[in-house]
Amino acid sequence: MAEKPTTTAPLPPREPIPPDTILIGKKPVMAYATAIMMHYQSGAKILTIRARGRAISRAVDVVEVVRRRFFAGKMRVNEVTIGTQAIGEGGDTRNVSTIDIKIERTE
Repeated sequence: MAEKPTTTAPLPPREPIPPDTILIGKKPVMAYATAIMMHYQSGAKILTIRARGRAISRAVDVVEVVRRRFFAGKMRVNEVTIGTQAIGEGGDTRNVSTIDIKIERTE
């Protein structure tokens, strides 16, 4: 007996990541700190650091390392936004915490 081919529904398109946003994941803290430094070297003044789930603590660490070690008083945290995102489809959804930290170079 021939098996029916299984088709999966196409995934909804992801929303594009703005150029002034750094997404925090599983890389080491210094990798993200370097990315922030490179954004500031290219002329950016305000950046958004975005993380969700377990990466939230790493995002806070990244901001603190950059603020204390590299900019020592020449950077400030403008806004911190927290929220919840529903991940998954149908009956397989779960809530994941999110954080957006806006930082500004004051020099």
